[in-house]
Amino acid sequence: MIFLNNSLIYVIFGILLQLLLVVKVYSQILTIKPDLRYDHTATLIRDGLYIIGGATPDGKTPNYPFLFLDVSIPFDTKQLKWHDLSNLSNNDIVPSHQFAAAIKGGADNNTLFLYGGMNLDNNPMSLVYTLNNLSWDTPKINGTPPNGKLFITPVIDYNGLIYLFGGYSTENIYTNDMFILDSINLSWKNVSSINAPSPRIEYSAVFLPNKKIIYMGGQFNNTTLPLSEVYLYDTVNDIWTTQMTGGSIPSARFAFSSVLGLDGQRIIIFGGMNSTHIISEALYVLDLNNYNWYIPSFFEQQLNARAEHKTVLIDKYMVITFGQGYTRDDSDSDILLLDISNNDQYAWTTSFDPTPTIIHSSNIGVVIGVVFGSTFVAISLLIGSYYLRKWYKNKKEQTDTITTPEEEHPREILRIPGEKNTQDQNQQPTSTSQILQISGNTSNSLQNNEMIQEVRDENKGIPTSGEDHREDHP
Repeated sequence: MIFLNNSLIYVIFGILLQLLLVVKVYSQILTIKPDLRYDHTATLIRDGLYIIGGATPDGKTPNYPFLFLDVSIPFDTKQLKWHDLSNLSNNDIVPSHQFAAAIKGGADNNTLFLYGGMNLDNNPMSLVYTLNNLSWDTPKINGTPPNGKLFITPVIDYNGLIYLFGGYSTENIYTNDMFILDSINLSWKNVSSINAPSPRIEYSAVFLPNKKIIYMGGQFNNTTLPLSEVYLYDTVNDIWTTQMTGGSIPSARFAFSSVLGLDGQRIIIFGGMNSTHIISEALYVLDLNNYNWYIPSFFEQQLNARAEHKTVLIDKYMVITFGQGYTRDDSDSDILLLDISNNDQYAWTTSFDPTPTIIHSSNIGVVIGVVFGSTFVAISLLIGSYYLRKWYKNKKEQTDTITTPEEEHPREILRIPGEKNTQDQNQQPTSTSQILQISGNTSNSLQNNEMIQEVRDENKGIPTSGEDHREDHP
C-alpha cells in the first residue's frame, strides 16, 4: 500500500513537470520576436530550418541565438512562428558566435555540423560542433584540421564529404586551401590547391549535379572580386578549373547567397555588397549550359536587397533569412520567399506552402509529440494505479470479512479403518485410519492440522476391531 501511495506521488509529480514543459514550449512559440541579425548560419534538416548565431546590428548577441522554424506546415512571412531552442538542448556547449559555417551531414544526413567562426569576444572557434536530436556534441575527428576559419561557405557532396575552401585564418591571413571533413567517418583531409582561385572570403559556392563545386565572387584584402569568372572544383578528380562568364554580368560583390535551380541547369544569386554599400541590383541567374548571366523576370516588386544573410532552398522556394539591409519599419520580414518553380517568371511571395511530398513530422513536432505522449502514459499510469489501489483495498476488506469454511458448511470426518492394526505393549490399541474431510471450501494448512489432531484425540480409547466405526461430527 505504501508502494502504491509513493508511486502515485511520483506519477502526479511527473505529470506536472510534463505539463509545465508543454506550456513552456507553446509559450515560446507564441511569444518569440527574435532580434535582427546577420552573419548567422541557416541549415535545413528534415523539415526544420535552424538559425544559429550571428550578431545584432549593434554587434551584440541576439536575444534568441538558436532558432527553429517548422517548414513542414504552411506559414506567412508576416507571422512567423519561431521556436527558441536555446533552452531545449545543451546549447551552452556552443559559444555565442558569428561568421561560422554550418551544413548538414553524417551517416543519416541529418546531423548539423558547425565549424569555424568567431565568438563575440573576437576569439576564433576551431572546434567542430555537431547537433543531433537537439543535443550538441564535440566529436573527436582524426587528421589535421585547419587552424580555424572565418567567412567560409561549406558544401557537401553525395558521399557526406564537406568541402571548406579559403576563408580567413586565425593568423589573420586570407587563404585559398581546401580542407575536406568526412562527416561520416569523422576525419580531416587537405587536398590540392594547384590552380585554385586566389585567397578570398565571403564568396558563394554551390554543389552541381556533375559533382563539381562552383565558386563565385568574394573579397580579398578589401577588394571586391568580380563575377566575370567563376571557378570549378572537380570533387572526383581533385582538379581546379577557371570558367569565364558572359551576358549581363553582375557587379563585383561579396556576402551574397546562391542556390541551384530546380532543374539543375542554373544558379540563382541574391544580394551582396561591395566595399561601400549593399548592392541594389540583387537578383541574377547564371545559365550553366553557356555560363551567361541574365536578370530574371519576376512577378511582384523586388524587395530590398540584403547582405550577410543566409539562403536555403526548400521545395520550390529560395528562402532568404535575416541579414543586413532591411528594418522591420520597412515592413520587410525576417524571411523573404522567392518562388522559383517557373523559370520564365519568378515570384516574390509571403506565403510558404510546402508540397505534400515534403510534409512529415518535424523535430519540434517530435519533441511536442513525446511530451504529450509521455503525459498520456503518465495519466494512464495514474488511472491504473487508482484502480489497482481500489482493487487491493476491496480484496483486503473481503479477506477481513470472509466466512470461514466451518461457518458455511458442517464438516464430516470419515474414518476409514486401515488394513492392519498395531498395538504397543505399553499403549492402548489404536487403529490406523485414513481421514477424509468433506467441506464446501478448502481450509488452510493450520485448520487441517487442528482437525487431524482432533481426530487423533478422539481415536484414543477406540477399541481395535475390524468393524467399520463411523461418527458424525457437527
